[in-house]
Parts: sequence; structure tokens; C-alpha cells
Amino acid sequence: MAQVSVNGLVKDYGRLRVIPGLTFDVADGEFVALVGPSGCGKSTLLRMIAGLEDISGGTVSIAGRVVNAVEPKERDIAMVFQNYALYPHMSVRENMGFSLKLRGGDRAVLAQRVAETAAVLGLSDLLDRKPGQLSGGQRQRVAMGRAIVRQPSVFLFDEPLSNLDAALRVQMRGEIRALHDRLGSTSIFVTHDQVEAMTMADRIVVLRAGQLEQAGAPLDLYDRPANAFVAGFIGSPAMNLVECRGASAFPGIGLPPAATGRDVIWGIRPEDMDLVSPGDAGAVDGTVTTLETAGATQFIRVETGGAALTALFSERHDLARGDRVALRPRAGKSHLFDAATGARIDG
Repeated sequence: MAQVSVNGLVKDYGRLRVIPGLTFDVADGEFVALVGPSGCGKSTLLRMIAGLEDISGGTVSIAGRVVNAVEPKERDIAMVFQNYALYPHMSVRENMGFSLKLRGGDRAVLAQRVAETAAVLGLSDLLDRKPGQLSGGQRQRVAMGRAIVRQPSVFLFDEPLSNLDAALRVQMRGEIRALHDRLGSTSIFVTHDQVEAMTMADRIVVLRAGQLEQAGAPLDLYDRPANAFVAGFIGSPAMNLVECRGASAFPGIGLPPAATGRDVIWGIRPEDMDLVSPGDAGAVDGTVTTLETAGATQFIRVETGGAALTALFSERHDLARGDRVALRPRAGKSHLFDAATGARIDG
């Protein structure tokens, strides 16, 4: 397969600079997810790697070769789109083999690759159907099969699961990751879904306004976010973030010595809050304003008077909206960030 390197990449639309100089690498055989809020440049970045967007500055390299001026079909990549991009008048067999047919390859080899790929994806019985006769999940498999048949060095996925229902997304993300492992491919996966990124990727690259905020293994970003933006973006439900100054975040909840005398943002993940009795030491009292029980888990939002806090429990509590409760953060689970820069504060 191949390493992908982005070095000082710039993208301008007229006077608007959407990517101001981005640098990162994707190792050979690695699965990297690009995440960030809408408009952060992740899909634009993917299209620049694919050769579908002009590069305003910097370089993209694939397998050690700068490809800025290389046509998309010559980059040895395959892209899977959000809308599948299948030819409606062609059968599944014809869609999957179309790119190889254009290259003028041996027909027997083409037929063998299509048959082998269809077997892997569970499409063997559907090869003679048209896309309009398939479900959303089946169409997505065909789009993936078309990419696999090409045997590219790099797979690029642009939010391929966003049009699927929740149950099918869970199934397909497992299938995509299993295929990645089987093929030993290099994969770059754009998604707005944190669960997809956390469960599928070897490494996550978090973008904001075209700039890299943090890159690392999913649990590294979750456990040690580099700044308040990553802390609030990675994780669902999001981390509680409260601006405060001095010795305490709330009455009774102390801050580490590193926070003394400075403006900070105190953070705690919802699952690191325990439900205790009002008035208990080290807890903050409040009123339940939101209550969501989803089978095995329970989520609450508590208005404390100074700020709203959320908590996520792995067990059900006998609660109702309007109840007075208290939340106590678990020892050693708090995060601190500088209020001015957002940078993580250790200590």
C-alpha cells in the first residue's frame, strides 16, 4: 500500500482561505479518520488528496511521490462517496468493473476480481440487479466493491455511512474496518460521527477551520484532549466545560493547585459524575431539567444555578424532571484548560 503525506497544504477560494497550511502523515496500512465541525475543511482536504480539488499551496504525496499535478486516475487511489455515485443504468457487475473496463484490462481478470469482491461483500446474488433494485446498505457495498476491484494503494471515504439508518451504520462500520484489515490498505475516512471515528480508526485527526487541533489514537484524544475544543468535540455526550477562577469550580468542588489565581476551564466527562444526596461533601446541588433513559443508560442535565452539568449513568435511577439532586465528580477525572488559549493545563 502507501503512505500519504500532507505538507503545508493550502486551499483558497478566491480571497477566502479555508485551509491555511496543514501538515500530517498517514502511515502505510493505517486507518485515519478526519473529524471536525461542518465547514472545517475535512471533505475539501480529502478531495485535494484525491485530485478533485486544485491545491493552492503545499504538497500532497502518495507513496513518496508528489501528486499535485497528477491526474486523479493516476494517483492509485479509490474514493467512496456519500451518495454512492453508481450508474443507474448499469448492473452491479458492470458498476463494480467499470473502472477496470475503461483501462482495457483482460476481461477474464476483470470478471474474476468482480466475482471475488462480490463474494467478500455478500453481493454474489445481486450482480445482475440495477442500483434502483438495491437497499441503501447494498448500494454502499457496491460502491465499496467498485473501489476494491481497482486494488488501489489508498482508499478515501467521504462520509460513506451518513445516508444509512442507525442500525445499518453500525453494521457497515464493522464491515469497512474488517475489509481494511483484510486488505491491509491505507484508508482515510471523513466523518462527522464521533462514534464512527472512535470505533473504526487507528488514529483520529481533529480539524477546526482548516487547522489541525490534535491527532492521535482515539482513546488518547478522549483521555487527554490537547485543548478545550477537542475536549468538547470528542465524546458523546460532550464533556462538561465550565469557566471558573480561583480555588473552586463550584462551591464545594476544589480545583487542582495549577488553577490557583488564573482563569481556567474546568472539564469533567458526564460518565465521571456520581449521583449523591444533596448537601454531600464535594458535590454540587441542582435541579434535573433533562432526563433521558435509553435502556441500559440514563442521561441527565442538572441546572446548578451557575451552570448546567450533565451526567451519564450505566444504571437507572428513580428520577424525574424537577428533582433536586447532587453530582460529585470522581477523584482524578477532572481536566483543566487555560481560559484564554484553551490549551490543556497539567498538574
